Amino acid sequence: MQINYILLGQRIRAFRTKKGITQMELAERIDRSAAYMSYVETAYKFCSLDTLVRVANELNVSTDDLLIDSLTNTIKASNHEFTAILSDCSDYEMRVLLDIVKATKQAMREYKYLTRANRR
Repeated sequence: MQINYILLGQRIRAFRTKKGITQMELAERIDRSAAYMSYVETAYKFCSLDTLVRVANELNVSTDDLLIDSLTNTIKASNHEFTAILSDCSDYEMRVLLDIVKATKQAMREYKYLTRANRR
């Protein structure tokens, strides 16, 4: 599978705006021009691996977070993210989160079943 540069650019923009920084600020922090960052975010130009890593580090995300739309094995990327999120949880927090995940999973499947049944 190839990298989807359009989605990569959109994800960079989404993480950048979520962090509240401009293209110019990000560009300065990673030693690139604002025009170049604009080109990357609009998929007019492709960024190097070095630039991708710099962007990810500056935005405090993983390269998997940026490339998730191009990965064929997204379950491993998601598992890594879950592990990172849960790494500092207490036993109590883990039990509560496990109950929430189980209930959410069941509700999602029930909703999916009901919406399929209503379409028929």
